[in-house]
Amino acid sequence: MQKRWVGIIANIFLIIYFSLFFAQKISLPTADLGRHITNGKIFIQTGKVVSTNYYSYTEPDFPVVNHHWFSGVIFYIVQKVAGFSGLSVFYILISGATVYFFYKIAKLKSSFGEAFLITLFLIPLMANRKEIRPEGFSYFFIGLYFYLLTLFNDKKIKTKLLYAIILVSQLIWVNTHIFFIMGNFIILVFLFNEALKKWIFKKNNNFKQLLILSIFSFVFSLLNPYGIKGLLEPFNIFKEYGYMIIENQSVFFMQKRTPNFTYFYFEMLTIISFVSYIILASAKNIKNNIHVIIFSIIYLILSYKAIRIIPIFALFDAVILAIVFSKYFKIKESILIYACMFFVIVTFIPGHYFSIFKNNFGIGLRDNVNKSGEFFIQNNIKGPIFNNYDIGGYLIYYLDGKEKVFVDNRPEAYSVEFFTKTYVPMQENEQTWKEMDQKYNFNAIYFYRHDATPWAQPFLIQRIEDSGWMPVFVDDYTLILVKNNEQNKDIIDKYRLPKSMFRRT
Repeated sequence: MQKRWVGIIANIFLIIYFSLFFAQKISLPTADLGRHITNGKIFIQTGKVVSTNYYSYTEPDFPVVNHHWFSGVIFYIVQKVAGFSGLSVFYILISGATVYFFYKIAKLKSSFGEAFLITLFLIPLMANRKEIRPEGFSYFFIGLYFYLLTLFNDKKIKTKLLYAIILVSQLIWVNTHIFFIMGNFIILVFLFNEALKKWIFKKNNNFKQLLILSIFSFVFSLLNPYGIKGLLEPFNIFKEYGYMIIENQSVFFMQKRTPNFTYFYFEMLTIISFVSYIILASAKNIKNNIHVIIFSIIYLILSYKAIRIIPIFALFDAVILAIVFSKYFKIKESILIYACMFFVIVTFIPGHYFSIFKNNFGIGLRDNVNKSGEFFIQNNIKGPIFNNYDIGGYLIYYLDGKEKVFVDNRPEAYSVEFFTKTYVPMQENEQTWKEMDQKYNFNAIYFYRHDATPWAQPFLIQRIEDSGWMPVFVDDYTLILVKNNEQNKDIIDKYRLPKSMFRRT
């Protein structure tokens, strides 16, 4: 009994420790979180899923498959009960639990010391995307499925329990994030592995049980507000995607644009992983690792195509490396334990890549992040608002239906023509801006100051120098300008900022 409690406490400690790597204060002006919370609020109050471009006045009836609506419900309830700090803790623990699932599998394939050290060496990549997003649920469910199916393969979990957990999880997942299709994929890969065992290696296996589970997982994926359309959304979403977002760009593109040690580290890991694949492919027990190799290779390829996949690859690769190191690099357990203790101490030292204490470490909102939203509401500034893409979710949250936004950070919720013929050109071309201003009669400009697109900063400079617009608020995150007219006379007289304070750099 005492040993059992020691094990439970040790596992809780590991989850909390892994979670610390994901602790980052919320940058609400650039996050989608505000919109997700508002989606949840609307559902709780009305029972309806937002399925049009509801928050925008530019294309309000544009249809959209809200594939992450239930994430918003969860985020809204947690934030309502525990505030943004509680929401941070909730998400951080989910992320830590995800790492824990893969650590446990790595430990099953090796030893505590090997699994723990490899996990720590890879955790900067696992924690590469710390922002509170619906995809965090996908990472969690990927880990859960992989862990449960591994236990099932090893006959450590009963079929009925496996079915119950995975099918309930699939029902939640399909309504929580578009990566739900990866749940079906994981089951299919395990099924493929069992097929090879059955027909090539002539081993008794779980083929029939996994075939049934696979069929039911697809059926349960239809249980979303959009039915078959929701099931197929992962394959259709990029057909109407008119705006380039960072998370969907390739490693090489990002490396040229914003050189970062993370990409170099990922590429070094790629080389190590290829060597590991060769070692495992030539080993006698390849039949026990085919599915793990498939997962690692597939997510490695996808990671190079879209950087948002890098954490998933790192999670699977921890298992690959644990298998290889356990079989071919025999290290005494006592040495591994000392190495683990040393490395844990190192992670608590700030200022390096493997440190827990990265920029903005903590929970809750970043300091003063709510000031511009409060300023806008308290001074009763009216729209129409012209805002940039980054800050759309923030405005949806703070304006809470009082004003609509021009655009928000959902490319799938706007037509391609809107981005290519309206949003971008009106910032690049002064004549187009004047035409759009005349069309929409903007009364306020609300911008995230650090928008890194080629057109954003020149546009802001033009508006600052434009006598028709007056800056009335600026902080570390945002800039608010109002039209120089009679309607805004009082706020201009009270808050007008000298244009000389805005310098070209």
